[in-house]
Amino acid sequence: MSVHIEVGGRSNLLLTGDIETRLDVPARGIAEGFSLAFSDGTLLRGTFLDGAFTCRFALAVEGAAQVRITRHDDGDRVDLDWDFEWITLACGQETLQPEAADADEDVLQLTLDIVVEENV
Repeated sequence: MSVHIEVGGRSNLLLTGDIETRLDVPARGIAEGFSLAFSDGTLLRGTFLDGAFTCRFALAVEGAAQVRITRHDDGDRVDLDWDFEWITLACGQETLQPEAADADEDVLQLTLDIVVEENV
């Protein structure tokens, strides 16, 4: 399975390939950033720039998928190769952080635990 992600207009993410959809990123995701979590364990962090017309992606957690991020002047394109069962979008700085926050900080921390089961 192959999925491609890029900006598809102001504050939108366009997913093409084996999945065809447009995701509207809420205002909090535009202001604070967002996370895309994939069923294989991959976690991408995204940040909108230039009034939400361009986006930069970073690989926060490496899962089983092969991930390529291509940088362009008008934003990044992400290519993922894997057979995903689900993809989810979460918004905000404290959402789906791959590393635990400092114990002295008082912030909301959600953990992402993914279990992959194989049928034999």
